[in-house]
Amino acid sequence: MVYKRKFWRNMMKSALTYEEWAHAAKMLEKETPKMNEAEFYDEELVVNKLQELQHRRNEGSLRDIMFFMRADLVRNLGNMCNPQLHKGRLHVPKLIKEYIDEVSTQLKMVCDYDSDEILLEEKLAFMHETRHAFGRTALLLSGGASLGAFHVGVVKTLVEHKLMPRIIAGSSVGSIMCSVVATRSWPELQSFFENFWHVLQPFEQMGGILTVFRRIMRQGAVHEIRQLQVMLRHLTNNLTFQEAYDMTGRVLGITVCSPRKHEPPRCLNYLTSPHVVIWSAVTASCAFPGLFEAQELMAKDRSGNLVPYHPPFHLEPDQAAASGSSARRWRDGSLEIDLPMMQLKELFNVNHFIVSQANPHIAPLLRIKEFVRAYGGNFAAKLAHLTEMEVKHRCNQVLELGFPLRGLAKLFAQDWEGDVTVVMPATLAQVCP
Repeated sequence: MVYKRKFWRNMMKSALTYEEWAHAAKMLEKETPKMNEAEFYDEELVVNKLQELQHRRNEGSLRDIMFFMRADLVRNLGNMCNPQLHKGRLHVPKLIKEYIDEVSTQLKMVCDYDSDEILLEEKLAFMHETRHAFGRTALLLSGGASLGAFHVGVVKTLVEHKLMPRIIAGSSVGSIMCSVVATRSWPELQSFFENFWHVLQPFEQMGGILTVFRRIMRQGAVHEIRQLQVMLRHLTNNLTFQEAYDMTGRVLGITVCSPRKHEPPRCLNYLTSPHVVIWSAVTASCAFPGLFEAQELMAKDRSGNLVPYHPPFHLEPDQAAASGSSARRWRDGSLEIDLPMMQLKELFNVNHFIVSQANPHIAPLLRIKEFVRAYGGNFAAKLAHLTEMEVKHRCNQVLELGFPLRGLAKLFAQDWEGDVTVVMPATLAQVCP
């Protein structure tokens, strides 16, 4: 029995398609003793809420349904989002599925109700306020250089199963994939994945040794940024954040950091920087020190012309040189704000994050943590969590006290995981088959 469970777990890990994974998960459920689900969430509370909803649907008016649902619809009712209930399982627990189906049925009833008794404006207000209380989901794509090809598979799967969130954010190579998603209609997005490897070409073409040496001496960078800029302008159709949002309805966030000492990192989006062109933001977010030089953000003016987003103060040339006035430049967002969770919480009411993690310095640690959780027992899992918290705490101390290696500390002091975290394979056999 134990051998069979191990076999099906390995099949799930090595599955190349969702169908293969689903078959292995189904067989694993058959071989696994039934879980005591009541240990992980408040079963009684969910039962009571389900019965209340059913009673109101059968006995109450539509206004009663709207009144009570507006006051009592939360995402994590009774801790039913606990990962222990869902990880590695093909089906949602029966009671939770019944509750979700009942809520969906009643929301559809409100949408489809056609009568002058309830005006369209009332419906829209109800949906907007209820959604705000319930929260939203965002997809975050980490950095990872060429390993960011991992994000393509994650996004492709979400698109194929029509599960792509409307809010997407990323840094470094993750911002490239985000920009593709945010600037395409649904049919265009579905057809994009038929040939996507051209996205990685700018990272593959460096030139000869002498060319690279001259570039390092002149620009302090290994790669030439112009080829990446040309590709991104083609991919994003020269759209701004606002134009992309108006066209697709998707919220795009791209993180950038400043080389300046006191300049905080930023999450660019259609609210905070509506006129910035997306290709410019992505280029800046990919500008890892030593690989690409820091970039100036570009925007569209009121006439649609391309202009610097932060132009230097207008001075005479000699005055500008004397004052040190120069264009503000930005670089790789993953240095300080790889996963902009706090910014998305504040701006867009996001309370559920799906993270695709491909950073080579983080993915192996998360793989080890996952292994400990699966095979080390409850105590070992808690010990791994405490170790992670200790590492982050020490990194934050380095940052606060101003010790050397602050850049390295920033990489490890950030958030690594979301509510759902998809981690890139960490073994050489998986990365280089």
